[in-house]
Amino acid sequence: MNVERVLSTTSAGPLLGGLAWRPVGTGRHSMRRLHAARHLVPDATHCALFESGQGAVYGFYQPRAAEENSRLPRELFSAAHCFARLVGQQAPNAALILSVLSDRNRAEDKVYVVVLDDGVPVVDLLTTDMEARNALGSEDRLIWSDHIAAYPNATEVDFEWLVKGADKSSRVLPIPINPWPLAMLGVAVALIALGWGVVQHRKKVEVERQRVAAAAASDPAPRYLAALNDQSQRMAADRSSMVAAVERMFETPVRVPGWSLKSVECSALSKRCASLWQRRGGSYDDLHAAVAGEQLELLSSDGSAVPVLDLARTAKPLTVKRHSLAAASAPLLPFREAIRQAGPLMQVWKTADLNLDIKGPQLWPRVESVPVGFTHPRALQSGLITVSDVPGPFIVEALQTAPTWISWETVQVDVGEGDIKGRLKFKAIGTYYALRD
Repeated sequence: MNVERVLSTTSAGPLLGGLAWRPVGTGRHSMRRLHAARHLVPDATHCALFESGQGAVYGFYQPRAAEENSRLPRELFSAAHCFARLVGQQAPNAALILSVLSDRNRAEDKVYVVVLDDGVPVVDLLTTDMEARNALGSEDRLIWSDHIAAYPNATEVDFEWLVKGADKSSRVLPIPINPWPLAMLGVAVALIALGWGVVQHRKKVEVERQRVAAAAASDPAPRYLAALNDQSQRMAADRSSMVAAVERMFETPVRVPGWSLKSVECSALSKRCASLWQRRGGSYDDLHAAVAGEQLELLSSDGSAVPVLDLARTAKPLTVKRHSLAAASAPLLPFREAIRQAGPLMQVWKTADLNLDIKGPQLWPRVESVPVGFTHPRALQSGLITVSDVPGPFIVEALQTAPTWISWETVQVDVGEGDIKGRLKFKAIGTYYALRD
């Protein structure tokens, strides 16, 4: 590794400086906004997102000529992000000045400087002492530094103090590939092939109908096809309804008098959204008053009749329509072909550190006396797909852009500790459908 801007290897991991900070556009967070903010730094390979009540900015790492063949450490934190998290609320126009000694990456001693305006980083430089002083400008600022002799009014700190501000939101991550150009090209190709595919599909269905009618007396196909025709009309949950339910999750308060939110789960199967609350000194009446539109449920453990005292659940109905995924206008594909076509999008998910788990397909629907290995041109198979560790800003986009052969049945969010945007981790559980290979 030959990256001069890796400032220090701390107990929590290495710190990176010298990022170019660019403001985030308006609207919801998405990869479109990331790539829009990136247009002034087109060669950037990694980034970090800092959000606060005063604003949000992306910090971009753009390799220099001497760094182009160097690989950044996997666990890497933005030093400016850590500083903004530590002091941005109490001192929105603060500055950090730390000494960086020479090593095998740096031929001489340097000075690392971070300047905040309205709580967000605007200057993030590894430079000389003179340039560091110039970067402070004429405005009076509270200073944190390890050079008390030069800055007698500063608060004395070092890199180990700075890394106390590191968490998942401070990580410098690879920039995912922009999927939109490839997606638009794929849509164009799919539309061209759709007409031909529909005609061929109808021909195959008609031929198979005649064959099944001739062999119905001794073949399990009639029983299977009857179940398929009956159940296919309600095989998938309406995606727009699930997305709307997730959008309403962002409106749920994480704290009410005496209680804090631990998780929310919306299920199309149980037709309800349930919120799990942790008691923080409040009463059940406090919780019920704060979420008056929801039904309060007292939780018990191990079948006990005595409610658990520190937890409670509130729930409200969820209306989700169901429909078929086997419509001729969007025919299902064999499993391997469906995965092949969705490969670029799923790779984007994995590159963004989302955890993707796809279980193997099984015959669907299951019918008594129809063997598991039953094959038929119209036979379907289904399996479970789970996408977890989804950051809050990206969950709606992940649900909307997923392949149409996925029916999202459950979406849940866990509320962790730390910054409100960074501590929301979503998990979406769905059922995928495909033709038998």
